[in-house]
Amino acid sequence: MLFIGAVGSGIVTLAQRPSKERPPAFCTIYLFSLLFSLPVFVFASPYAAVGGMTIAHGFQYLLLVGLVTVGGGRGATRILTLAIWCNLALIGGALLSGASHLHGSGPAFRLLFGAYLGAVMAHFVIDAGLWRLRDPFPRAFMAERVPYLVPGAVASSAADGSSADIG
Repeated sequence: MLFIGAVGSGIVTLAQRPSKERPPAFCTIYLFSLLFSLPVFVFASPYAAVGGMTIAHGFQYLLLVGLVTVGGGRGATRILTLAIWCNLALIGGALLSGASHLHGSGPAFRLLFGAYLGAVMAHFVIDAGLWRLRDPFPRAFMAERVPYLVPGAVASSAADGSSADIG
């Protein structure tokens, strides 16, 4: 009941914002965030609940990375950019998925498994820096690409070492 109340309160709060402060991408991310814990309440099995939350996290991540990738592009350019990156993500994901099961194979295939582990670790290191919005460069980068997710951000130069203001 508390979860339903929190989601309801979040939706009411979102609806009360002026329409120019509710772009569709912001609303989608906000609603995904509100509903993130829903699998815990829907599934009786803890494994299904964790699996559901893992899938929900994946959707959130893909949406956010997709929005950052297409940035402020418009029209056909934005759609083409998004289509190219989605296809690369699908192909790359399929290759990584195949490589993730090669740990018990012969030496040549274990090399592919090692490359898979390296790509996964690089992903975590890059993410750790990119999403650290208290640092000037990531904050300015995100404010430029998805300004509706970094409200009041002042894009400061990463070279001057100043921090961006939080509005």
